[in-house]
Amino acid sequence: MLTTQSYLIAMLIYWAAALAGLVLIRRSWFPTTLSRPSGLVLGSIGGVLLTPAFPGPEVATLAPALIVVIFNALFGGGTETALMPGLWLISGLVAGGFCGAWWVGRKNQTSR
Repeated sequence: MLTTQSYLIAMLIYWAAALAGLVLIRRSWFPTTLSRPSGLVLGSIGGVLLTPAFPGPEVATLAPALIVVIFNALFGGGTETALMPGLWLISGLVAGGFCGAWWVGRKNQTSR
């Protein structure tokens, strides 16, 4: 069983790795100047990687929603147990996409 400290350290390491992955994706997939659609894609990827969810109704700790959806669908109770974390994942995807597109649009307007 994880202690509170080891749980927090594990989540911080996961989020640091996800942010490092986003930086690498940004540098390898996209041109130096981002457009709104590329900001939307990058934000959506960030939303999918960084959205947390509860693995189950009786669980009090959070886990990355992408991992929760995959494990609940494959090894848990099937799609019924993956539905609520899947909704969290979709909302993270949409919110990340909007934030990414907004951020790029804001940066492009101030640089003109």
